[in-house]
Amino acid sequence: MEKDIIEIENDVFSCKQTDDFAFITFKRNVIELLTNHEVRNAFFSTFSKIEDSQIIKGVVITNSSKYAGDINLKSFITHTIENLEYGEQNVTIQRFKNTLEQLANFFNNLTKPSVTALNGTIGEALFAVSLACDFRFATSNTIFHFQTVELGLPTTGVLAFYLVNHIGLPRSIDILLTKTSLSAPEAQDLGLLTDVIADEELMSRCVEKLHAINRYPSYCISAIKRILRPDTNEISRFIDRAFEEFGLKLKDVKKALPDRR
Repeated sequence: MEKDIIEIENDVFSCKQTDDFAFITFKRNVIELLTNHEVRNAFFSTFSKIEDSQIIKGVVITNSSKYAGDINLKSFITHTIENLEYGEQNVTIQRFKNTLEQLANFFNNLTKPSVTALNGTIGEALFAVSLACDFRFATSNTIFHFQTVELGLPTTGVLAFYLVNHIGLPRSIDILLTKTSLSAPEAQDLGLLTDVIADEELMSRCVEKLHAINRYPSYCISAIKRILRPDTNEISRFIDRAFEEFGLKLKDVKKALPDRR
C-alpha cells in the first residue's frame, strides 16, 4: 500500500520505489521545480512521505538522459528581471528563494542515506542538490555547468555553501570566479564526487552503496547524519546573502543581463 502512495510521475520528476529504495529522477531542469507551484508541492509531499516511510531505507537522485541542464535558467532570469521595475517587491524571486531554501533543508535534514547518480550536463541547482547528498557518483561524460557566472550574476547560496563546506573557501572562489564548468574527473579530483564510473554501472553502484550503509541500524545511520550535517541556519545565511546580491539588487542585475543574452 505504501509503495503505491510514494510513486509519482509528472513532466518534471518521477519517483519510483524498488524494494527498499526510492529513485527520484529529474526529467527537466530543477528550476521548474522551484518555479512551478503544483510541481513543487508534489515534490515536497513525495519527499516527506519518503522520510516518514518505514519501508524506504535510502534515496537515489538521478537525471534522465534528456535532462536539459540550465537551459531554462537564462530565460527565467531574463523574464523575471524585465517584468519588474526597480524598487518593486520581487515576488517571483522571493518565492524562488524560499523554495530553494526549503529544498536545501529537505536534503540536508534527510535521515535516510542519499546517493546521486549523475550523467550529461548538470546545472547549478541539481549540482547543489547533489552536494547536499551523502554520496555522489557520475559518469565520465558529466559536465557541471555554472550558467549564472556566464550571465554575470552571483551563484545561488546553496551551491556556494556546499562548495565551501566540501572543499574550503580558496578552491570555491577559484571555481566560481574562474570557471563556467567542471568535468566529472575535475570534480572528483576536488573531492566533490565519490567516484566517476562507467554509464552501465552507474545505478548498480548507487544501489550497492545504499545496501552497504544499511547493514547498520537505521537509528544509528540517522544519528550519524544529524551529528555530521551542517545546521540549516548556516545554509539559510548563505542563501540570504546570495539573494541579497542576486535577488534584491535588481538594478545591478538588470545592468548585468542585457550584454549577456
